[in-house]
Amino acid sequence: MEFLTKIFKQIKDFILGLPPARKLALIGTGVGIIAAISGLLIWASHQAYQPVTYGQLNPEDSTNIMRLLREKHIPFEVDPQGKSITVPPEYLHDLRLELAMQGMPQSSGVGYELFDKQAFGTTTFLNKVNQKRALEGELMRSINSIKGVKRSRIHLAIPEKTAFVEDQKKPSASVVLDLDPGTTLNEKQIYGIGHLISSAVEGLELSQVVIVDSFGKPLSKNTHDSLVAMTSEQQEYKKKLEEEKEKTIEDLIGKVVGAGHVKVAVTADLDFSTVSEQQTLLDQDGATIRNKQVNNESAEGSRPGAPPAPGAISNTPGEQTPPVQAQGTKSNTNHTNEITNYEIPKTIKTTQHQVGAVKKLSVAVVLDNRQVKSTNADGKTEMKSEAWSKDKMAEFEALITGSLALDKKRGDTLELKTMEFATEDFEEAQKILDATAMRGYVQTLVTYGIIGIIIVLFFFFVVRPYIRWVTENTTDSVDTFLPQTIEELEKIQKSSQVAQLEEVVPDIPDRLDPEKVEGDMIREKIVGLIDNNPQKGALIMKEWLLQGRSNGAAAEREKNDKTA
Repeated sequence: MEFLTKIFKQIKDFILGLPPARKLALIGTGVGIIAAISGLLIWASHQAYQPVTYGQLNPEDSTNIMRLLREKHIPFEVDPQGKSITVPPEYLHDLRLELAMQGMPQSSGVGYELFDKQAFGTTTFLNKVNQKRALEGELMRSINSIKGVKRSRIHLAIPEKTAFVEDQKKPSASVVLDLDPGTTLNEKQIYGIGHLISSAVEGLELSQVVIVDSFGKPLSKNTHDSLVAMTSEQQEYKKKLEEEKEKTIEDLIGKVVGAGHVKVAVTADLDFSTVSEQQTLLDQDGATIRNKQVNNESAEGSRPGAPPAPGAISNTPGEQTPPVQAQGTKSNTNHTNEITNYEIPKTIKTTQHQVGAVKKLSVAVVLDNRQVKSTNADGKTEMKSEAWSKDKMAEFEALITGSLALDKKRGDTLELKTMEFATEDFEEAQKILDATAMRGYVQTLVTYGIIGIIIVLFFFFVVRPYIRWVTENTTDSVDTFLPQTIEELEKIQKSSQVAQLEEVVPDIPDRLDPEKVEGDMIREKIVGLIDNNPQKGALIMKEWLLQGRSNGAAAEREKNDKTA
């Protein structure tokens, strides 16, 4: 404690001995250091916070979670949008368990667990509402599991059932999808979401499902019309068929001319009409008699003669009338009717034509010219582009015709050309990229160099003068406090003006030898010089030895001269 008390007393005396300006500078420096350390600690603790949930929260979930955190007195931070809440890591796992027990967050909706706790006396209306909420929640969970869908909301309109079919209204559904940034759903995915919802709700048709995104843009424009949806499927089938045929030719010809040296375009004319044809075939050569019917009819008869001609002669007395025909006309009739029924074999053939059958194929193939090595006038080997020969082109045409089963009678066409493909020159682009990278490297180097120079200059022109300025008063005060001569030191030691000075100032003998003191000082200086710069000390010692040796030789010569 005495040592600490002395230290604190010395610090206090040092601060009190400073001028006012330096006191303020020292206080400002201390406050700045404390603020910097506090900011560093706050930043470090802020970085340690972790999000409560993995996804983004909606406003309702954020409000409920913050209310729970305040009740439990757990520190937390909320981002400006309120979609993420972070807490210290030591509270994270327990908090997630607590949130799961309370069913939060509820972004995915409430499912059939809503019926786990049923209150006594629940009405039928409340059960229907809960059932609709549970169905909406389960559908939301299913849709949220689709890749690219961040969050969804579903609203079902299920009318009450009636006893009259003509008065029964159809259910409908509205869906809002919040997609991940940069995610776009294609028509097949939208159709799948609509079909999922329509299949989960009894009586819900696909045409009654409306899907929009978070910006209000309709996505289900093709799902409500079955004809348009079918047309979209037909176009997709047509595109897939064309791509498969193009890939077949590119793989086949690419093995010969090289990958990337052939381009194929196929256009398919497909027949999507549904045709059912029935045909009856009769075999007359194989006909047999099934039954035969013959009817014979005969008739005999006579016709009486004609009566006298009417008129005045026949009625006049005495006139001779023409004679009457004594016998009439006789007639015989014979009629035969024969009916023969034959059993003719017949074949009934029903043909269902394929939907999407190929009516016509139009194929266009472009081949890159072949590269041939040639020797120029200088004797150097270079690559030269040449068109494929007619024989090779005929072989390629035969391969393409056979692989695609092209039929000229059906109207299929094939265009095969050989051309020189344009090659992209990436040297200039590479030079630009290298220059950009070098520029960025130099920029970074210059930036960090400037920062380093600023730090060095700040140290030499700010920190170092500041340290000197603050410690200047201390050096002066110590110099003025310590005795300047031996007589002053003896006086201070004999007097008791300074308390406990004996512990600080060593005992000085009554009589001091000036030569001894001077020798000790010289020795301490030499030792300090050698410790600080051993190389320089070694050079000095070497010079002294050489000088002593030369002095000894001179003295020996002088002695010899005197003797002589």
